[in-house]
Amino acid sequence: MLQVNFVDVLLILYYCNNMITHEDNLKFFIPKKKVKFVILGTMVAINARIIDGKAPKEDVFYYNNNRNHFWRVLQHLLDPKKEVKKRLTIKEKKDFLEKHGIAICNLVQKVIVPNKYKLDPSDTVLFEAFNKNRIEFKKIPPRVKKILKASPLFFTCRRKKGIDNLLGGFLETNSLNQAIKDQVWYLATPTRCNPEARAKLWEKEMIAFTL
Repeated sequence: MLQVNFVDVLLILYYCNNMITHEDNLKFFIPKKKVKFVILGTMVAINARIIDGKAPKEDVFYYNNNRNHFWRVLQHLLDPKKEVKKRLTIKEKKDFLEKHGIAICNLVQKVIVPNKYKLDPSDTVLFEAFNKNRIEFKKIPPRVKKILKASPLFFTCRRKKGIDNLLGGFLETNSLNQAIKDQVWYLATPTRCNPEARAKLWEKEMIAFTL
């Protein structure tokens, strides 16, 4: 007869009732024209995730949180003579990516986190989930693999162990060479920054990286 440990049952119930599932269902964005470079990120913003099966009420896209200055940095970087818009519609974002030949891909498909981190947007939560095997990585089609192998790759975060682990897991999931980690340039984050100054830094580093 199967014996059930009462403590184990309590632990199972605790985790079932206190763990939250986050999902990133955004597809890899590929412009119709030639890809000039690829932007890599960890996971969509909290307000763009499916949380415990509940999808956002509005349409969402990459770098969906307005506190992240990603789109303003890109405008300063690639359209410096135009007036920078604080907020772009999803169509405007896609048109911008198309115009400049930019592809975007996130690494994480699903993560299970403690309820206390339900609304925590930090990558530290993802790093902890990776260490506890509570993370699933996105699986990409052959076409996207070819793009990753052939294009300059820029991560919107400086390199650190946690980022290395996530990128390594993504590469392993998609049977891609781990050496790709050393072929990525890790940019300064577009959060909590002066967008114009950050764009100048990105420009300097991106030019040096692609020479």
